[in-house]
Amino acid sequence: MMRALGIDCGTECTGYGVVEIDARDELRCISYGGITFVRHAHMAEKLRTIFESLTRVIEEHRPDQVAIEDVFYAVNVKSALKLGQARGVAMLAAASKGLPVAEFAPLSIKSAVVGYGKAEKQQVQLMVARLLRLEEIPQPADAADALAIAICDLHTAATLRRQAAGR
Repeated sequence: MMRALGIDCGTECTGYGVVEIDARDELRCISYGGITFVRHAHMAEKLRTIFESLTRVIEEHRPDQVAIEDVFYAVNVKSALKLGQARGVAMLAAASKGLPVAEFAPLSIKSAVVGYGKAEKQQVQLMVARLLRLEEIPQPADAADALAIAICDLHTAATLRRQAAGR
């Protein structure tokens, strides 16, 4: 049994999702949600909220590892810097609890969940709901993305374990 916390960082909403995989490679959704902020909050306040909220999620759900989306190309430099700050605080929350942090490119996440690296956002969300046997697509959308990141991490870890066992 392995449990992963996926985090989809954002400065408007940071999504999180906790997923477990068992010995039969069956996935189970443990928890998900979105960390939102007061509309005009200062960046320092948003970062504190991300840190404190993720720390609570880690303490409550005790994941074995944390996965986060890797930096992607951004048109707006200011937005990219803010996203980098949010990612750093999310990584700090995990590291402060002694958890390993894996980073995955959006292409890898989509490939792991849908089987196609250029899948549309809606396709990813539908597959997340299907893989986790959820009755509806998780909301907010950032939470569905975070669940996809956790699924990618668990599938990657399971593949690496199988490869190591075959040696």
